[in-house]
Amino acid sequence: MENRPLYSAEIAEIIGTPPRWILRAGGGLLLALVLGFGGLAASISIPKQSTAPVRLRAATPPYYLRQDAARGPLLVAAGQAVRPGQVLRHAAANPAADERAPFAGTLFYSAPGPATAQPGDTLGLLAPLATAYRFSGRLAVGRLPELRAQAKGLRLEVPLETADASSLVLTGQLTYLDPVVRQGAVTYHGQLDARSSAELARHCTALTSLDGTLLLPQPARPILQRLLNY
Repeated sequence: MENRPLYSAEIAEIIGTPPRWILRAGGGLLLALVLGFGGLAASISIPKQSTAPVRLRAATPPYYLRQDAARGPLLVAAGQAVRPGQVLRHAAANPAADERAPFAGTLFYSAPGPATAQPGDTLGLLAPLATAYRFSGRLAVGRLPELRAQAKGLRLEVPLETADASSLVLTGQLTYLDPVVRQGAVTYHGQLDARSSAELARHCTALTSLDGTLLLPQPARPILQRLLNY
């Protein structure tokens, strides 16, 4: 094959001739860059966390006041604080059957109810002033070391439908781990700490149950190890 130049004489004059040391050392420089990036990827670690579904429940659920023909109108206005045992409605025929507050709380919602209200319709809801929140979920047996490592400082995230925040991160601790394994998973139980319980109650008044996410940090692994998955 005839040895022809890659470029015309005009183009070769414009771009010039690259130095010979670049042609000789180019492969070595490229190899050094690749090894350098590989070394950084093998030495730099990035933390990672895994997630699992969790359900939160109130230890003291709200108390609902229902339409009842045998009892009179509500004696407590909306927003009024109620002490335990306080009469909420008088019984028409038997004072001993008066409806009383089962716990200290606040009447979250109150309505007199129309004349057409049916027995069992909700007239009011008494939310507890303070309550603890428990959580539970299921986790694969292979992930139990992650759970036990964070047993006293578990982090949970719950969604919110408020303008100031889209989610709320809470903390709690593991209280019980069911030893029975079903389909390769176990059930765990825990309880939020006092600060997180108060924060959750402030955002979600009269909460009964709420689905959230359990956040479990994993040991930091180098970038190269994560890329190659070993």
